[in-house]
Amino acid sequence: MRTAFLLTITAAALAVGCQQDKKEPGWSKGGSDRGAGAGASASASAPIPKDVEGRIARLEKKLDKIAGFLKTAVRPELDTKQTYAVPIELNDPVIGAKDAKVTIVEAYEFLCPYCSMVAPTMEQLLADYPNDVRIVPKYMVIHGAPALPPGLAMCAAGRQGKAAEMQKALWTSIWPAPGQPSVKEKATSEAIAETAGTLGLNVEQFKADMNGKECQDWLTQSGKTLQQFGAGGTPAFYVNGKFVQAGDTSAFKKVVEDEIKAVNESGIPAGQYYDKVVMAKGQKAAVMTSPFDE
Repeated sequence: MRTAFLLTITAAALAVGCQQDKKEPGWSKGGSDRGAGAGASASASAPIPKDVEGRIARLEKKLDKIAGFLKTAVRPELDTKQTYAVPIELNDPVIGAKDAKVTIVEAYEFLCPYCSMVAPTMEQLLADYPNDVRIVPKYMVIHGAPALPPGLAMCAAGRQGKAAEMQKALWTSIWPAPGQPSVKEKATSEAIAETAGTLGLNVEQFKADMNGKECQDWLTQSGKTLQQFGAGGTPAFYVNGKFVQAGDTSAFKKVVEDEIKAVNESGIPAGQYYDKVVMAKGQKAAVMTSPFDE
């Protein structure tokens, strides 16, 4: 019932996702008022050219000012036509086939409701492509300190080879009822340590890793890497380096199938494709575009 409900979520709702705080555009009300006041009167007092060429030049000047204002006010967006060399870093959990043809780097957070909605889709992809898909979770903190323990838990569980089990357990415990608020008490360090015990983990080692420098550094680096490649919120995905915001299972399968085909046609061994193609040839940082770019 839970899976059936979640898979009915529309792609439009998921595309909104959980967003990080954004600053206001780089212009002030004071500057705007000046433009509407003194600047406007100065423009009104200027003589209007009588010849066609002069009128066109005057109009082009005004349009340039308008375009400049809009370019400042409208934020640029990530160029989704690019392939991005998103690295698999130290302590990144890897879920799925080691030599998979398709690597999905997943930006998510356990307190993000949209991430919980798309989690069954990720599980389905792993089930449908057991030899061809691997998922590399990277954690982006959106909801502040309460979201930190489950992120650290993924790192700590991954160090004992239990990332997949921990991830599934956390989704189930934090979001037990579809469409209902999260159970934040299940995201505390104490509750997660109890969960670790049910998964056959060495609990003392698990707690030490959660509090240790390596997992703390992983959490920080994870967020920095995602921002470097243009992920401003969760969930977000890079499928063999290609940015995908969200979608239903069929949409993801189409992307995965296209990538499997590309790997097969490349002649490069599956386990080497990500390094030799995505990492070697992909963009090393986000490429941003604006509708006002020429």
